[in-house]
Amino acid sequence: MVAVPALLALWVTLAAADARGTGTSSVLAEAGAVIELRPIVKIENEVAEGSSRFAAATADLTVLLPSSTGGRAVLVKFEASTNRRQGVGSDLYVAYVPTHPELGAIGDDQREDVERQLAGRALQFGDAWTIGGFWALATLAPLGYWWKNDSPRRPKRTVGPDWKALRVTVTGTGRHTDAPPPGSPEAADEKKRRENTRTLRCLLLEGGGWQVPFHSQMDGEAAGAALTGTHGWLLWHPQQRRGRDVLAELVGDDGWQLPGAVPIQVAEQAEEAGVMAPAQPDPERRVQTLDLGAGWLVTASAPVVAGLAVALGCLTTLLLVPDSGAWRLWTAAAGVLTPLVAFIAQVVARMDHGDGDAAG
Repeated sequence: MVAVPALLALWVTLAAADARGTGTSSVLAEAGAVIELRPIVKIENEVAEGSSRFAAATADLTVLLPSSTGGRAVLVKFEASTNRRQGVGSDLYVAYVPTHPELGAIGDDQREDVERQLAGRALQFGDAWTIGGFWALATLAPLGYWWKNDSPRRPKRTVGPDWKALRVTVTGTGRHTDAPPPGSPEAADEKKRRENTRTLRCLLLEGGGWQVPFHSQMDGEAAGAALTGTHGWLLWHPQQRRGRDVLAELVGDDGWQLPGAVPIQVAEQAEEAGVMAPAQPDPERRVQTLDLGAGWLVTASAPVVAGLAVALGCLTTLLLVPDSGAWRLWTAAAGVLTPLVAFIAQVVARMDHGDGDAAG
């Protein structure tokens, strides 16, 4: 949720960047260009963002540059995007090489923009606020939604007598299909029934003659291998719900706690069957949260993390390094292909691991 929007923001930034920083401006910078105010003598192909004279505009501008031999002035035309519309006779900041006016020129109504182009920076430093704002919207909004609705990291809760408790044994891992109950509005229509049917990969708990699916943001294989055969208590409060689940806590006899959820239908059926009992809280007991790969950096493979890091470094380099060499194409290709190769390596590794398990 952080890496992908960041990479997308950098790609969009790179696509929208001012490409003139690697063309005429780099030639002028290497030849020792100077910046002077020069009047505009001709304006062509103007495209303005509004009818006001204060609107930003892009146009082909022609200025007069002094001849290096002392003869007639040299007419030089270049494209410029200015913060406000310009007129014939308006002064513009122009960068050129006095001894070689034939190399051309670049210009803008802001001196810092001309300096930026000569320095090879694709974007102004002030644009970082705009880019950062869009990145924050694309990143923090889904991150906040995930934290509120899906994150297993919940505030400390105190078990009271109104909680429900079930003595359980972890029997392994499996899949549970949570479908709308017969007679509900969602089950009446086939399309709605499919849309509201979900398959959960979960721990399977056995208690009171019932099999209860318990799902959480954890590595299911690791959870099954570590917890199968352990005993403990499954606790939940009937009113503490999130979407189609009841928030639940799986507490082992040996002092660990795993936050998760149980489908509402299963919880209600267990309560109706009378297998649940009121919880008997022990104020002296303390448990520690068990982390079975709830964090992305724990569950993600090393190649994927490395691939995203390489892509981020490639994009940052393309934006910041003032150079127009052919290495930029190779860097861009590496930034695109490295994450793809990393994901393929992860998939192949998982397939090989699965085949090995099946053979065993």
